[in-house]
Amino acid sequence: MKKSLLSFLFLGICLIGFGQTKFPPLKLRNALVVSHLDKQADQFSLEIAVSDVLSGVKIKNMVSLNVLKAGGDPQVLMTDSVAQILAAKGINTMMLVSVRGFDNRFKPSSGNMTLAEDLAADNLFPIYKDDIVSVTFEFHFYRDGKLVYTDLLKIGGINSRDKVLRKLRKKLAKKVLKDWV
Repeated sequence: MKKSLLSFLFLGICLIGFGQTKFPPLKLRNALVVSHLDKQADQFSLEIAVSDVLSGVKIKNMVSLNVLKAGGDPQVLMTDSVAQILAAKGINTMMLVSVRGFDNRFKPSSGNMTLAEDLAADNLFPIYKDDIVSVTFEFHFYRDGKLVYTDLLKIGGINSRDKVLRKLRKKLAKKVLKDWV
């Protein structure tokens, strides 16, 4: 009886672990922050909020709005000229931030997406939507065009766009120190 129960538990753990992509520790030292949102005001607000948090914990960063023209194609971020500009500024990590949805049951992406696919992907959600109480942000980190880490940040108890951004700053600062550096 004990042997079959142990076998069952071992099999269950193996199956759960098999479907998840494991990433090595991130060790974030620098980042180009790219918000993946449709509205330009949301892009700006999200990038500035994330940049402020990173700066507060001494992580060198830059927002994509300093590299891209307003409304520009994010695929430009993959060009050699932009890569050279970023390298000259000491930035080798691209951090894509998007709203995953308004639910608490999300799991991080599997890690099968390329940088080109990620930049081209449509974003379905704004930062805030009336009548919701939680929002989940997803963070993808790329180095040399390859996904090296992915993470989620869930924020609950929201009732306005400003509250989302305030809570994002507070919770993200803790996550950065705990999981990313």
